[in-house]
Amino acid sequence: MATAGDRIREFRKDLGWTLEQLAEKTQLSKGFLSDVESNNRNVSTDNLLKIANAMGASLDYLLRGEQAKPTSRREPVQIPSTLSIFAEDHSLTYSDTLTLLGMWNSVVARRSNQSIKAPTVEDWRRLYDAMKSVE
Repeated sequence: MATAGDRIREFRKDLGWTLEQLAEKTQLSKGFLSDVESNNRNVSTDNLLKIANAMGASLDYLLRGEQAKPTSRREPVQIPSTLSIFAEDHSLTYSDTLTLLGMWNSVVARRSNQSIKAPTVEDWRRLYDAMKSVE
């Protein structure tokens, strides 16, 4: 049975990338990535998100292999500057930042076709407080 490390290695090779290239794109060490791919080391959620985003792979595919492997790269996540400011001010992890962005995108997707203004730092704070209140 294939593991996350096996799927990361396979996907990386399908992209034609070396371990060194993946290390550069994720800001993780080549040795760490080698250990993950060899199943000698577990990978944290934050680091798995970095790997998935760099390669354009889904977490479902890397973790469980349940989703068909994408045939084309998805666009990298773009974090709005106001969210970046909020995340830095509140020491959010990359995972928490992506969760907050996903929540915002879900809220926006449920609205009508009215024009939606870009969220402010205060909007991010209110959404983050609401997220924390339901945890």
